[in-house]
Amino acid sequence: MRLRDLAADVPAAELHPSSGDYDVLRVIHDSRQARAGDLFVAVRGLRSDGHDHVPRLTAEGIAVAVERSVPIPTGTPALILPDTRTGLAELSAALCGRPARRLLMVGVTGTAGKTTTTHMTAHVLTAAGIPAGYLSTVAHGAGIHADENRSGQTTMAAPDNQEWLVQMVERRMRAAVIESSSHALEQGRVAACEFDVAAYTNVGQDHLDYHRTSQNYFNAKARLMDLTAGSPGKGVPKTTILNRDDPSFERLSAHCRTERCLTYAIDHPADVRATDVSPGRNHTRFVLRSANGSAPVDLRLPALFNVRNALCAAASGLAFGAPIDAVADALSAFGGVRGRLQPIDRGQPFTVYLDFAHSSLRLRSVLSELRTTTSGRLIAVFGATGHSDHDPVGMGGAAADYADFFILTTDDPAGKDPVDLARQIESGVGARRRGIDYEVILDRRAAIRRAIEMARPGDVVVLAGKGPERTMLLADGPTPWDEQAEAEAALDELGRATARATNATSPRVSGQWSYATVRRR
Repeated sequence: MRLRDLAADVPAAELHPSSGDYDVLRVIHDSRQARAGDLFVAVRGLRSDGHDHVPRLTAEGIAVAVERSVPIPTGTPALILPDTRTGLAELSAALCGRPARRLLMVGVTGTAGKTTTTHMTAHVLTAAGIPAGYLSTVAHGAGIHADENRSGQTTMAAPDNQEWLVQMVERRMRAAVIESSSHALEQGRVAACEFDVAAYTNVGQDHLDYHRTSQNYFNAKARLMDLTAGSPGKGVPKTTILNRDDPSFERLSAHCRTERCLTYAIDHPADVRATDVSPGRNHTRFVLRSANGSAPVDLRLPALFNVRNALCAAASGLAFGAPIDAVADALSAFGGVRGRLQPIDRGQPFTVYLDFAHSSLRLRSVLSELRTTTSGRLIAVFGATGHSDHDPVGMGGAAADYADFFILTTDDPAGKDPVDLARQIESGVGARRRGIDYEVILDRRAAIRRAIEMARPGDVVVLAGKGPERTMLLADGPTPWDEQAEAEAALDELGRATARATNATSPRVSGQWSYATVRRR
């Protein structure tokens, strides 16, 4: 695509004199990837500024887009933009033919529950006859084609998002659901996605190491409504979906500028409600109600927060005209998301869950919900990350309030001392006693084995923090880590040990789990 044509499709883009014939093959923002045919967009980052690479790239004949004054030789292919963050998204979308205009677009944001709600929404839409792709922390999917998200980001860079939207269009999707983090909203990664629905799970407090203040964090989340309200129409009302049960509701509803606002709730009057809620250990039954009628749901997920996630997904489906019966059936058939309260079952007589809870809000939510359905003890294994502020003191408080026993361990310490991170968590545990109510085992593999060895029938063990991640971020970089494999290996090892012990006393019993042997506390 000629640079002049690309510039004409991007608001406020100014073409550098005598450079319009340059043929743009890719839009990029990483100078290390630059090659002939690329348009490099100079974005200011936290630690570096893309403008610093402009002189070298222009000398190599590569086109650039800038937002501040940089010496550009006459005749060099270049664009001047008011904001290169937003410009990166707009240029990527324009080069890709603006695929979002051929899709119904749902953006999902919130402090917790984004990933599950993203997958659930895509599942609901597809089951209701609106084939939907999705982009999430865990994976990216378009029809039967899905890839694990290995970007290390909840929401990818704008060029990657647009390329995936193109794939969705090519695979005849009619909708796309994008998990939109506060970083992505702040940095313009989902600009030019032209949303039709802005869906909110909840808004608390998170990532203050980046956003600095809770107001800045709120403003970043609120941008999803602004993007939706300002997007071109596609024949459906621009809609904001809000959690009426969440403390953020009043502030978010006051900010809403879309044509329509739909609410969902369990505890308050709302457009979409769950009534007659009956929680179980691994499922939750409720009745889905809206102005379009009611239908029963047997959600194959535990916890009330998953009911609210389901209501948020349901509201997106109803916003696009899906029948309530189809929405309810889809929710009942939804199988969950890897690493989100994922049960690990190797035949043991207690429950093990894998969950991504790595912040005080999510950990408190998970533990408080499981507390209500746990007949035995609730045992938690978790740590504090070193690459983001997720309130380690609050994590300690959450475990102290709801877990019978907990083990503090390592979780992505990055460049920080795991001992110090554990001490920060300990400062929030109040009167809970080390050695009696909790332990510190920094070796995460050993911590998982300790929790599983001490579990008795009826107990629930929660391995929190890593979820589906494939690496552990240490001071010298990422190292392979698979939490599910570690949990399964520990369970299998314990199963073999108990079988051997049982066989020693009862030779007729072979290869079975047995808790007749003495268990460690």
